[in-house]
Amino acid sequence: MIFSRFKWDHQTVLELDRPSTAYIYYRLHRLDLFTGFVENFSIEEFKKKLDSISLQERVKRPVVYHFYYEYGLIDQGLIDLVPKENPLVIEIEYQRSRKKSPQSPRIKKLNLQTLERPTWSEYKVAFQKIQDELLAGNCYQVNLTFPFDFMTEEMLDPRDIADYFFFQKNLGAYAHATFLGEEMILSNSPECLFHYKDDQVFTMPIKGTMKRSGKNWKEVWKKMLNSPKEEGELLMITDLLKNDLNRLDSPTARVLKLRAPLLVPGLLHQYSLIAVRLKNEISLDTTMNALFPGGSITGAPKKRVMEIIKAVECFERGIYCGSTLLCIGDKKIASINIRTASIQIENRVWRYGAGGGVTLLSRPVDEFKEMEAKVESFLKLLKVSGH
Repeated sequence: MIFSRFKWDHQTVLELDRPSTAYIYYRLHRLDLFTGFVENFSIEEFKKKLDSISLQERVKRPVVYHFYYEYGLIDQGLIDLVPKENPLVIEIEYQRSRKKSPQSPRIKKLNLQTLERPTWSEYKVAFQKIQDELLAGNCYQVNLTFPFDFMTEEMLDPRDIADYFFFQKNLGAYAHATFLGEEMILSNSPECLFHYKDDQVFTMPIKGTMKRSGKNWKEVWKKMLNSPKEEGELLMITDLLKNDLNRLDSPTARVLKLRAPLLVPGLLHQYSLIAVRLKNEISLDTTMNALFPGGSITGAPKKRVMEIIKAVECFERGIYCGSTLLCIGDKKIASINIRTASIQIENRVWRYGAGGGVTLLSRPVDEFKEMEAKVESFLKLLKVSGH
């Protein structure tokens, strides 16, 4: 059983099922999820396949791509940092798509017990390493993240998890779920890597977070607007993303919104909206090469920061901080997989990643609290007992 679901609008869920093909790609081979067979098919061959698909063309059948964060190391010329056994991309082509109202779930509450989370001491050590890189002038901003592991009391049916998830209010604009047979991806992402529409490519970097409660967000927003740190974080990434978009076509990227508010459960973010109008046909490979991974979850300059992240973080990000690309009809929409959990169904383990941008103006205690607030936001959305 393989399926995907996406938030389509405030009242509708897009359901994709009856897959015709499903593969996981690695550096030197791919795994057929139907047969379990491994065949020689390098990631370079996959990129050629992606290069044959135009951003502007209409697809006959819905296709979902889950790009692992580590795929971006290859696009940045850092292939030696990617172990051969690391999964890089999931590709699923579906035969059927349906739009439905969220279904009332059989699960009435979700109990998640904490297995492991980063300690304050671990965070301080990693934070200081980032500060050393910043002080040396090797980078301007680094997105530092950690994994948080949870376990359910009993094994849950992935369809029940999806029903429960999509029945919740205040889902992110790019919320989605995919079940692959053993593993499930559950994402409440509010962030867009790119959205193709009417010969334009849009991107929406989110950078800057403050806790909020109740309806007092306007007061919190005033505080954020007066913060040089929050302003600097977003302006750096907005500039990076503008340059990324200009790699797609003639340098005409425009900032449509700068420092706009975005409300998610328990948090207030700020974001920018940037767009470029295309004059030529652009392939999916060219688009991903220019934009992936998203600058908001790496930092600046992107390639150097990704090397620093690899050295400082002690885990593979995987699906977290990767991107999910939905191709359906003439739509091409890719999210950035923040607020995302990878679920091992039989083991009952949920791994959730969280973090934030670190600059020279950052204070470790504030960044640690922001990271924990992002975990709390996800648990609060799912109405986990005690949150």
